[in-house]
Amino acid sequence: MGFAGTKRKGAPFATAVRAARPSKFSSSPAAAMALHEEWRDWALLLPDLTEVIAARVLAADVVDYMSMRTVCTRWRASTPCPRDPTLRDAHLRPRGWVALCDGDGVRPADACEVAFLNTATGRCVRVHLPELHGYRIVGFTDGLIILLNKDTTTVRVLHPFTRVAVDLPPIASIFNYMVKDQQSRAWMRAAVCMSQTSDSIAVVAWFPNSPGVVVAEPSFPCWYIIHHNIQLATAVSFQGRVYGVISNERQVVQVYPQCLNSYIAHIPNTFGIPQTHLFFLVESATRLILVLRHFHLYNTVEGYQPCGSALFEVDTTEHKRLNSLSNLGDRALFIGRDRCLSVSQNNLPSITGNTIYFYSQDLYPVIMYSLSSTICESISTLSIIHDFEKRIRPSVQPFTLVDHIFTFCNHRHW
Repeated sequence: MGFAGTKRKGAPFATAVRAARPSKFSSSPAAAMALHEEWRDWALLLPDLTEVIAARVLAADVVDYMSMRTVCTRWRASTPCPRDPTLRDAHLRPRGWVALCDGDGVRPADACEVAFLNTATGRCVRVHLPELHGYRIVGFTDGLIILLNKDTTTVRVLHPFTRVAVDLPPIASIFNYMVKDQQSRAWMRAAVCMSQTSDSIAVVAWFPNSPGVVVAEPSFPCWYIIHHNIQLATAVSFQGRVYGVISNERQVVQVYPQCLNSYIAHIPNTFGIPQTHLFFLVESATRLILVLRHFHLYNTVEGYQPCGSALFEVDTTEHKRLNSLSNLGDRALFIGRDRCLSVSQNNLPSITGNTIYFYSQDLYPVIMYSLSSTICESISTLSIIHDFEKRIRPSVQPFTLVDHIFTFCNHRHW
């Protein structure tokens, strides 16, 4: 499949099948009999039973499902192919997998190789992607990679594990008409969502410092402007829709699909001095979370605190409101200016649960904010244990999870 990584605890499917076969070199008849009684030819499972097992594996992870289908011809024949040419089926997307960048700062387009982390299990695999050559990464959704061709400005959505790619029209006309600032073009952001008009996917794109939101589908002749005056501070795809924050109006809105009432909720001025606020949206364990970060301009009685934070769960149902959130459980949020990730502490011992990690361009590489104590702590990336030293090829220099995530969050490495 073009990727390699560390093995999970226990033998993989193919190894388990081979290990279960009896050996003609058994030391004794009794041992051979015991081995024969334990042996099961898993390749001869009834097709109905194989389908049930495959469905459960697919519900957890499409990468494991692809591995299962490689065990034998029978299993492969009795399970559907995971290659969805439309990329619309969310079950066949690598949900929970996030792309990471090497600590050596090599651009993925140059290396044509990207490491992927499963945020739920901590598993990490490396995928060789020659399709990255000549493209720039402009977004991620459900493990899918959104690419921009550097020459033709054609936008492509790539499934990194099945290698299915869906092409959309060039976006050059939008650059010329709506986004004349070169820096805004360079910081283009995009997200994949369900189409509003057809049985396909749609890609929504926006640009920092430039008002306007555009959308395209594979069948569209060009990109269309759906919002002329909206300038998004942050946006994210959630449950097939795109939600964003309009910072100057302090509103959470539904960006796509378009609707008569796109307003979700007003963001409270929790800390005062709105000019010191930054907004971030992140999907965390099936919830949409809004992170409000406030930069302190003075020392407090408790001592110097570089920032404060407030969390809200965004209710996107008919209630359309923000619910104050004070506990993330075992989850930790990594907040960057372009990407926000939610990671489970269970399989990453160096990560502290119920905590927010902020990337800082100032004196401290990372600021760790504990929701339990509401105290900020400045940390160095070197203070975090190298969880991935044994997960990636030895030829790659060691790096930490924070190095991984925030190096990749830096657009210059895309």
